[in-house]
Amino acid sequence: MLNLISTPIGNINDISLRAIDVLKNADYIFAEDTRRTNKLLQFIDVKNKSKAFHEHNEDKATSYVISLLKKEDINIVLVSDAGTPTISDPGYFLVQECIKNNIKFSLIPGPSSVLNALVLSGLPTSSFSFLGFIPKKLNQKKVFFSELKYEKHTIVVFESAKRVKNTLELLKSEYSANKNIAVCREMTKIYENIDRGTISEILSKVNNKKITLKGEFVLVIEPFSYTKFNFSINKKIKKAFLEQMPAKDAAKLISLLTNDNKRDIYKQLID
Repeated sequence: MLNLISTPIGNINDISLRAIDVLKNADYIFAEDTRRTNKLLQFIDVKNKSKAFHEHNEDKATSYVISLLKKEDINIVLVSDAGTPTISDPGYFLVQECIKNNIKFSLIPGPSSVLNALVLSGLPTSSFSFLGFIPKKLNQKKVFFSELKYEKHTIVVFESAKRVKNTLELLKSEYSANKNIAVCREMTKIYENIDRGTISEILSKVNNKKITLKGEFVLVIEPFSYTKFNFSINKKIKKAFLEQMPAKDAAKLISLLTNDNKRDIYKQLID
């Protein structure tokens, strides 16, 4: 049987008792980063060493794991560097192959940087969209941020330290300067740091070196809270509203009634 195991995202003590038990009884342990995983195995007193399973050998390693699972009644474990396999980490292809070959697999749940950041952000948690790593290329980034405007749920993304500043600049120009954001780093560790504020405020902190640009970041972004703008105000409705109140107040009221963007409504009212 194959077990995918969620591993600590920072604090090594977050490894679960069930995960320890499964690791101690595993015949083979496959890991994205064997050096990091072997430190974890040493910490929980597991003698077995991990074997490499990462994006560069995933096809070959998957074939090997499947062949083992087909031939023998053994227990195999797959872990990521941190967090859960297949979530922006290797493992998805292996899961698909297990399904194709009718091989049983399960997940030992545990820490999640996505959920951790979502809760710590202070932004709405009732619904959210996790979009993985932000694209690296400039044009793809611009399209990515532009399309976020149609996202109705709290947005969670991953970004590397060396690209955070550029990402915040593009978020400000292509998405919004005033939407709230949380920048999460070193979660569960001693120096856990969560910065909250508008995109402009967080970018200012980065420019003033008040945020340490090291490691990987999880960004949690406030949504625009509307789908593509389809609401149309005819001249009669516009006149009726503007005779009773200022355009700003009318836009706010219509937005509450329709759940459309207040600024887009305001533009229609004053055109």
